Amino acid sequence: MVESPTGGVEAREEDRPMKRAQAPAGSTPSDREAEVLGLVARGASNREIARGPHLSEVTVKTHLIHVFSKLGVADRTAAVTVALQRGIIRLGA
Repeated sequence: MVESPTGGVEAREEDRPMKRAQAPAGSTPSDREAEVLGLVARGASNREIARGPHLSEVTVKTHLIHVFSKLGVADRTAAVTVALQRGIIRLGA
């Protein structure tokens, strides 16, 4: 943490989760990351996804941070869009 110019405290760039979890651009999400992203695509919240076996809400967030990095996106909507376009996840029956 560092003091901001306005007197507040903010995280250093290297302390931010998105900066720490850099994966090579164009990497493919793991099976578990794709599973989590598929649930996001169906409208599930992090808390709802974490109700599954062996997942905490922090783990869900970590999976999503990795997905964002691997797909080169910054948010859930963009991650779902790119994953659908690349065939990583599918919606439907």
